[in-house]
Amino acid sequence: MGRGRCPASRLAYRLAQHPTFKDVIIEPVGIGEETIATDEALDAWLLGSIGFAGFHPAGTCKMGPAVYPMAVVDQYCRVHGLEGLRVTDASVMPDVVRANTNATTIMIAERVAGWI
Repeated sequence: MGRGRCPASRLAYRLAQHPTFKDVIIEPVGIGEETIATDEALDAWLLGSIGFAGFHPAGTCKMGPAVYPMAVVDQYCRVHGLEGLRVTDASVMPDVVRANTNATTIMIAERVAGWI
């Protein structure tokens, strides 16, 4: 198994397999053992599944109703299926903004803080 370029992605996958998460994670979406088997396969999956523009990742935490299989958060950035957890960073952006992601992320966090 390749272990070179994406150790954090592999670690996150392995952590999600731990029995502690069996009641929270029903099944991984779009990623499996074959995807993390090699650097090339993992790179291809990451590039095809996550929005990237240089070093500003965005769009990794899809926003939408709970009935959408790929949606992770609702329109108020609340994580589906977990009470009291919100995601307020660039991952909820559907696309990478043309400006620096920092300012947009601050705006998202301030807006959500206002709802809390």
